[in-house]
Amino acid sequence: MQLSRILSLVAASALGLLLATAAVPYSRFLLPSTSAPAQTAPLPTLITIADLAGEPWPWPRLDLTLLLRAISPYRPNPVGLLLPLDAPDVLEPAQDDQMARALSSFETSVLPATTFPPLANTETLSLPKIPHHGSLQSLRSAESFLAPEESLRRSTTIAAWKITPDADGQLRRLPLVFRQADSVVPSWLLVMYARSLGADLAQSELQGRRLILRNGQGLSLQTIPLDLRGSVPIDWNQIEPTPNKMEIRGVVLAAEQERIGLPPYFNLSALSRQPVIVATTLAEVDPSIRSPLGQHALADAVLRTWARLSSGPTPVLHPPIWIILAVLFSSAALGLSSGGRWQLGFIEACALAGLVFGAGWIAAKIGGYSGALPLTLGSFLATLFAPRLSQWLEASHVR
Repeated sequence: MQLSRILSLVAASALGLLLATAAVPYSRFLLPSTSAPAQTAPLPTLITIADLAGEPWPWPRLDLTLLLRAISPYRPNPVGLLLPLDAPDVLEPAQDDQMARALSSFETSVLPATTFPPLANTETLSLPKIPHHGSLQSLRSAESFLAPEESLRRSTTIAAWKITPDADGQLRRLPLVFRQADSVVPSWLLVMYARSLGADLAQSELQGRRLILRNGQGLSLQTIPLDLRGSVPIDWNQIEPTPNKMEIRGVVLAAEQERIGLPPYFNLSALSRQPVIVATTLAEVDPSIRSPLGQHALADAVLRTWARLSSGPTPVLHPPIWIILAVLFSSAALGLSSGGRWQLGFIEACALAGLVFGAGWIAAKIGGYSGALPLTLGSFLATLFAPRLSQWLEASHVR
């Protein structure tokens, strides 16, 4: 009698765990987003270089320099260039110095350094650190970099950047932090977002898998749950963000039109104190990425992730294993307590499943934990299956 109950308890819990594991792809189904930041992080204006299509790559720095000079009177903040700038200008190297001076006119300008495993032709950069608590072993490593051209680093912030598609080739997440030796360094996206939010990364910290952004006074602005690799999911299911979109030469033309008193091609006043991203969607320098919605540019993934962070990121943390096992064993034990009465067992299973999902919903809202639906299904099955299995074992004379 006692052996059959123990066996049924273990078997029912194992079956519930198997069902919960199978339902992991639906971990965030019906769950709310975590809390939005304490203050607004506006969606960036996207300035594309699509109007340079047909020009030979790498493009002369002159176009980028003219763009930066055109928008500098409006003091956009921050300004991020999502462009490969690792080689000097092949046509006119002096333009690198001109562009460096143009970048120095902004409060914050951010350039990406692509992360690579240590190789002979890459270099190690010392990047800003984020205080942390907990293990860093599962974070993406950022030791060596294909860095921006040296003259462009003088008055800019350099941040690590490397995207990694899933096994099927689709891009479903973007990194916020990387591991460099035993330190945590921010990604290009995090530096841009934190600056727009008014957060100070030196005051922020990574606690386990929660990134806490704080301002210069140490007040918490937002808590962002990260996955084990230090990333956040791209919400491809949300409505496509509709930021201001401009083109390089159109912006330069608009600045000249305003200077001589003509109606501008673009309303550049919309850039005042707002974040700006300069990116390309041309295949030769920014290959399209695969997504559940088809081919998209990397800038689109960045904007979708930014919009989700601004409205409250989706939960990505999974409950600790001891909580999962405790819920499943408790569910099986509750099912055994019904004494084989089917109606009572069904009511108990429904009540416990509702309690588990409610607790999971609260954990998602407060702590960013996902997995409420898989754990709910597992507990429901364990509650119903345990008494049936116990009766079968006893009827088979297992003692």
